[in-house]
Order: sequence, then structure tokens, then C-alpha cells
Amino acid sequence: MRRHRDRPQRRSGDTHRVEPEALGTCPGVSNMSAHLVSLLLAQSMASGLPAALALEGTPYSWGGRLRPSGPGIDCLGVVFAAAERASGCGWKSYSVNPTELAASGVLGRPVRGLSPIASAALDTSVLEPGDVLFLLSTNENSAEPALTSLDGVSLWVWHTGLALGGGRWVVGDHFAMATVVTDLRAYLDEHPSYTAVYVLRGPVVKPTPCRRHPPLVKRRA
Repeated sequence: MRRHRDRPQRRSGDTHRVEPEALGTCPGVSNMSAHLVSLLLAQSMASGLPAALALEGTPYSWGGRLRPSGPGIDCLGVVFAAAERASGCGWKSYSVNPTELAASGVLGRPVRGLSPIASAALDTSVLEPGDVLFLLSTNENSAEPALTSLDGVSLWVWHTGLALGGGRWVVGDHFAMATVVTDLRAYLDEHPSYTAVYVLRGPVVKPTPCRRHPPLVKRRA
């Protein structure tokens, strides 16, 4: 998601589907409640993960949206692929500015204690499949305002991806120059310029307007 330049900034089988039955049962829980749980799961970003994972190995291209003229994709494009699968609205329905995306609530809501959190303090095991992860830096991004602050220091978004559970994430990565699935803790340690993380979680909300157009799908060679 570079604005100028990026500053110092399964395996699909490893993802899992949460069945309503796994949430347990108790007296008074009706079939309607189970139905509502199913709807919430279906409308979460986790339901869009297969679309993001299908892009694994796709070459990285800043601003890429799998166009015939430039078949690559970037970090935000991978998130959009999951979002359009989850919401039914094409990627052109979403702002390309992370600060606007976070404020709109269309990709979920900030998670208490994780929005933001210092990268070194993040326990990746608490992340849930489908969590939207913004990687933050103190380096100013002149293209948009700071997303948040931590300990009085302003932080800007410089990268984004999706949690898969088990400490891993899927990301269109400008370092690997491809969409990859990798260990998030190792990634943060390898790139210390990302000093904090901001997490969005929860049911997706259809953006307004909801545009309909062909989805982001990896092109066959």
C-alpha cells in the first residue's frame, strides 16, 4: 500500500471454519440463535479468506488490481479480494485510504487493546481468522492523516494484510514481491520499522454505494 515508497518501512488447510456447534450449547439457545450466528460468520471477513488465499503466489504490483495491463496485486488488493467475497460488493466500492476504511467500519471495528498495539507487545495467538491488520509506522505518509497514536506518537498505515489464525497472515508483500502466507511474528521482527499494529474485526458492512463488477481473481497463465 505504498504512497511514494514503502518506508523501512493453505497453506489453505491451516485456516479453519468455525461451526455454530463449536460455540457450545446451553439451555434456552434456540435454532434461531444458531441461525443468527451462522449469518454473522458468513458475513465476516473470515468468509472472504478463500479469495485472498487463492491469490498466493501472485506477483506484487503497487496499486495492482489484476488488470490485463498489469496482472499483479498489492497488499490492499488482497484485502479487497476478501472484502468483496464477504460483502458481495466489488473492490471499487472501497476507499483506498486506510484511515477512511477504518473509520467507515465496512471491514470491521477496532479491537480493544489491539487498535493500536506495539508490534513487540502483540500476542499473535489472539488474532482471529479474517482480522484486518494495518501495520503502522512513525514515518509520515503525506497522502493521508495519521490513523492513530500510541504513547502520544502519531502512527501512519504503511502495510496491510489478513490474519489466518495460528499466528499467520496472508499479505500482498512488497518485500517478497508476491502474495504470501507467512508467520506474522517473524515478519514484524524482520521489519522493525512497523512499530505498531491496528486490528479491525467483526461483521463486514456493505459499503455505500455497493458497486457490482467482476471480482479480483488470479488470472491463469
